[in-house]
Amino acid sequence: MKIFERTLLFCSVLLILSCNNNQSLQEYYVENQGDKEFVAMDVPTSLFANAESLNEDQKKTLETVKKINILAIPMKEENQTKIDAEKAKITSILKDEKYQLLMKYGGGNSKMEVYFTGSDEAVDEIIVYGEDETKGMGIARVLGDNMNPSDILQLVRSLQKGEIDMSGLEGMTKMLSSEQL
Repeated sequence: MKIFERTLLFCSVLLILSCNNNQSLQEYYVENQGDKEFVAMDVPTSLFANAESLNEDQKKTLETVKKINILAIPMKEENQTKIDAEKAKITSILKDEKYQLLMKYGGGNSKMEVYFTGSDEAVDEIIVYGEDETKGMGIARVLGDNMNPSDILQLVRSLQKGEIDMSGLEGMTKMLSSEQL
């Protein structure tokens, strides 16, 4: 009986030690979407861009995107400590090898990082993490099937240049501003 108990104890310890205690981005999102400090939104791709303003390649790219989840904390004087703690959590999560860095951008008092999961040819998730000392921080998960990173980046560049009508998102950007909260 002692051998059975020792074996059971040994197996239990191995199981506990082998479990990955790293929080995933999905778990982080679910854990914090009900927190009153956060603004959480699920954005349907139909609001992302006016379909009439897209060319055929852009439409095909957008069709690979299923949904966009956004989680943000607008900057307020009273929540700086919370923002710092959340930045550390997100940085820790994004160090996991399944999140592959695609691009980094920084300037002034803001920075943005873009990661992806999946393979180079078939991306399942794109993560856009940004922080700004005056506006706060946020993370967006772009979920889809077999998204092509270069096509997505081309779509983002078109958005940045103003080549795509984004009027559907105007209400959402107002929700993220700290004046509205």
